[in-house]
Amino acid sequence: MPEKKPNKTQLLTLALGASGLVMIVLLVLLLTGGTSKSTGATTKETGATAKTQSSSSSTKKYVEGKDYSIKYSNQGIVDKATLDKALDNTGSKNYDSFIDKDGHNYSKIEFLYNKDKNQFVIKAYKVGNNAPNTVSSYSIKDNKDIGLITNGYDNLPVVYTWTNLTK
Repeated sequence: MPEKKPNKTQLLTLALGASGLVMIVLLVLLLTGGTSKSTGATTKETGATAKTQSSSSSTKKYVEGKDYSIKYSNQGIVDKATLDKALDNTGSKNYDSFIDKDGHNYSKIEFLYNKDKNQFVIKAYKVGNNAPNTVSSYSIKDNKDIGLITNGYDNLPVVYTWTNLTK
C-alpha cells in the first residue's frame, strides 16, 4: 500500500497544534513565574468574598494597596475556595513577578467564570495594552490549565481582578 502524502489541511492542523502546545507551555511558565514565593498575605473572610490584607515585611517587595490591588467579585457566582484553588494552581498569586519590569510587567489579571463549561477564563494584560495579551482557560473539574483560547469569553462575569498600581 503506497504512503499517502499529507495535504495542506493536515499540515496546517499539525502546525497549529504544535504552536498551540508551545503557547500552552509558555503560558504555564509565564503564570507560574518559575518559582513559588510566600506572599505573607492574610485573608479575612466576609461571607462568600474576601479582602486580602498584607503586612510589610523585609522579604516582600510589593505591598497591596500601594503597589497593587485585589478585588474579589465572586459573591453569588462561584465560591471563594474554588477561586482561590485556581489562583494557587495557576500561579496567579505571584504578585512580585507580575509587577517587575524584568518579569511579566502586567497591568491587570482578570479571572472570568464560565458556568456552562465549569471553567475560569484568565485574561492577562501587559502594561500599556488595553486588550489582553493572553487569554487562557482553567478547568475547575480537573484543577488544571486547559490552554489558550481566542473566543467564547465575552459577557462572562469577572470574579477576580488583580491590578498593578505602579504602572
